[in-house]
Order: sequence, then C-alpha cells, then structure tokens
Amino acid sequence: MSLQSVVDDVKGRVEALGAQGQEVVKISVDTFKQANTLVVDSFNALLKDHSATAKDIYASAKSGFEKAKADGFKAVVTHPIAYLPSTEKLIEALNGTVSTFAKTGDELLKTVKSGFESVQSQLAGKPVVKKASAAAKSAAKSVKKATTGAKKQIKAAAKSV
Repeated sequence: MSLQSVVDDVKGRVEALGAQGQEVVKISVDTFKQANTLVVDSFNALLKDHSATAKDIYASAKSGFEKAKADGFKAVVTHPIAYLPSTEKLIEALNGTVSTFAKTGDELLKTVKSGFESVQSQLAGKPVVKKASAAAKSAAKSVKKATTGAKKQIKAAAKSV
C-alpha cells in the first residue's frame, strides 16, 4: 500500500467524520433553539398571568384598606377577614403555573428526545430508541414528581387560607 493511498483513505474518513460532526452540531443547535423558544414563551406567559394577578390582588388589597379605613377600628376588629383580598386569584395563578410547568416539561422532553434521536440517527445511521426511552422515562418521572409536589403544596396553602 502506498503512502498516497493511506493519506487519501485517512482524508476521506476525516472528511466523513467532519461532515457528521457538522450535522450533529446543526441538529444540536436547532434543538437548543426549539427548547429555548419553549422556555421563553412559557416564561412570558407566566409573567403576563402573574403580573395581571398581582395587579388584581393589589387593587383588592387597596380597596380593602380603604374600606377598613372608612369603617373604623371597631368594625375591622370584629370581622377582619372581610377586609382581606380574595385568595382565589392567587390559587388560580399557582395552578396555572403548575400546569404551565408540566406542559413545558413535556414539550421540552419531546424536543430533547427528538434531537437526541436525530443525533443518534446521524451518527449510527439508525435511531437507537432504547436509550432515548430510558432517558425520557426518567425525565418524565421527575416532572411528574415535581408537579405532584406542587399540587400538594397548593392544596395545603388553599386549605390554610
């Protein structure tokens, strides 16, 4: 075997690996962009909902304070709960947050799994689903545990109020 054929063989392999590497990087960047878009959109939705809820609670608390100021000390002492803002909007916002987190987690899981399978397919020529499924199940269990824990905390907070 001549030196030129060895160099050509190595050069061909390096070019093939370089092309695969570029494709893997492209797939990874696209997956990251999709995941980033999901997170930013969810964050913006939460910010919008929570700012509206905060404004409503502030307005309610302000009107309760004005009412307490007008009714006097005796009326406030006899029935203080009547002057507090309603907790329904806060509980709705918390429930919305939990559902948004769960939905975003599921969508992120699908996006990452799809990207992982695309990279596997690019490198091996066929997708390796078994490893992706194990990672997907693990992430899904984590999201489900977090969602269940958050729901329990919201219910406990609702009962205490």
